[in-house]
Amino acid sequence: MKSKHLRIRVKAGDTDFSGNIFHPRIFEWFSFGRIELLRSNRITFMNNGYINIEGSPQKLSLVVGEVYARFHAPIKFDDQIVLQTKIDQIKEKTIKFVFKVKDESSKKILASGYSTSVCVIKKKCKATRLPKKMIEILK
Repeated sequence: MKSKHLRIRVKAGDTDFSGNIFHPRIFEWFSFGRIELLRSNRITFMNNGYINIEGSPQKLSLVVGEVYARFHAPIKFDDQIVLQTKIDQIKEKTIKFVFKVKDESSKKILASGYSTSVCVIKKKCKATRLPKKMIEILK
């Protein structure tokens, strides 16, 4: 399945009083990874929250139904990391993404996790099937 690698340099604002990454930041990075993986496959989000598949606007959106993170080692200010985002599973209404955050030079895994995005009819916020075209693109 599809994957995407993004390089990130940890900024001062990404850390907390302990000097380590402020833990909610990992979820922002996961979101960034999901969006960029989809974008690299011609699936984008419009400013109204709808998804656009290869230039064709949909009346659908993707919302996070589940998210999990585990920290394996400290992530500190000015670290250069690589966020690997991979599609692990596509079901009728959901896409499961898995994430690894690695130190760029040593390749040591610093954090890992996953999230599940649910396809919804945006106006009703009701789960619905993923568009066939989207599934074809992402497999």
